[in-house]
Amino acid sequence: GGGGGGRCRFSAVCPFPYARDGRADSVAPLGVVVCSASRGEERFSSLAAAVRAAPEGATVLLGEGETELDGALLLQRPLTLLGARNAVLTARGGGSVVVVDLPGGGAAGGLPPPTLSIVGVGVVQRATEQPGVASACAREGEPARAAAGYAVVVRAGRAELTQCTVQSALSGGCFVSAAASAALRGCHFGAAAMHGVLVSGRARVEMSHCHVHSTGAAGVEARGRSKVRLHCCRVRHSSRSGLFATAFAEAHAEYCNVFQCRFAGIECAGQSEVRVHSCRVHDGERGGLLALGRSSLRVDACAVSRNAMAGVSARGSGRVVVADSAVTSGRASGVHVSEDASATVEHCRVEANGLCGVELSGSAATLVARRNVVRGNGGEAFALPSPQCGGCVQLEGNDLG
Repeated sequence: GGGGGGRCRFSAVCPFPYARDGRADSVAPLGVVVCSASRGEERFSSLAAAVRAAPEGATVLLGEGETELDGALLLQRPLTLLGARNAVLTARGGGSVVVVDLPGGGAAGGLPPPTLSIVGVGVVQRATEQPGVASACAREGEPARAAAGYAVVVRAGRAELTQCTVQSALSGGCFVSAAASAALRGCHFGAAAMHGVLVSGRARVEMSHCHVHSTGAAGVEARGRSKVRLHCCRVRHSSRSGLFATAFAEAHAEYCNVFQCRFAGIECAGQSEVRVHSCRVHDGERGGLLALGRSSLRVDACAVSRNAMAGVSARGSGRVVVADSAVTSGRASGVHVSEDASATVEHCRVEANGLCGVELSGSAATLVARRNVVRGNGGEAFALPSPQCGGCVQLEGNDLG
């Protein structure tokens, strides 16, 4: 994603590559130092004690090495947690490693939400040999054991994670819950038993230059009227869809690379809305992009290729618009519309797919195809049901080679 001159080549306002902050590199291994304007530098023997003592706005420096917690580290005031190279937080026992729960949320008077920043820290949730865990501890900074949770949980306020690596052998990487928000920049979410990133209940998440891979559920999932935006991210090797939106959620992906997922590369369902711009969606074990139920999917300037099933598929009452894109070299049809779904395909190149170029398999399905190049596919350029019953087909100015 990064271009010449140390900037993102896709956006003039993107701050990639987030120059590394090395202030914690001088801290002794496993050491903790709190820096604040009011008290200067203070050294602590434990991270929990440092977090409890740190005033709002302080920076907590974490030395290199692996700091193992008994449970989740509860963070309840705006701070910056800055790690040295190879600084890692771990926890066993099924609970979360870090929980951000900032009171207030900034709703009163239109103020911005309080923000906690985590920079350059690895967060690893490991399996435990113990059969059970204790109840959660409410004291700030103390280990808070809880039932199995995601490695990083943002309950309230805003969290900003930069250049962090998050892994979970028991659950997922990062969970952002109702009304909270997060910015994930240059982070790596991998080796997760569930989602890489899960966003729920009106939460808001922006991800830029992140890598999400090897997840047991969707790589990134938005649900429950939440909103998620991906910029220059790579999502691969998820056991479900790479990006999944459902239950009235909204998702926007731009300049992303989504590949080798076991279900769809990008999927929307349950009256969700997904917009995909200038992305590559390829080499999926099933489909490329999929709209189900009454969801809406818009695909602009994308390259969809080498997927095992349809490159773009609309089912149920799903609505799909594909414009200025290439849908090529899939093993099935390039675009597949079934049941009561509708698709508009404009200014696209649909070539070299194993079955048809564009296929309608439902008599009530609707298709509008204008000024496309549809050629070199294994079957018909346009495979339409005969006769058309309740659906509508408009073909205009297409080049069939």
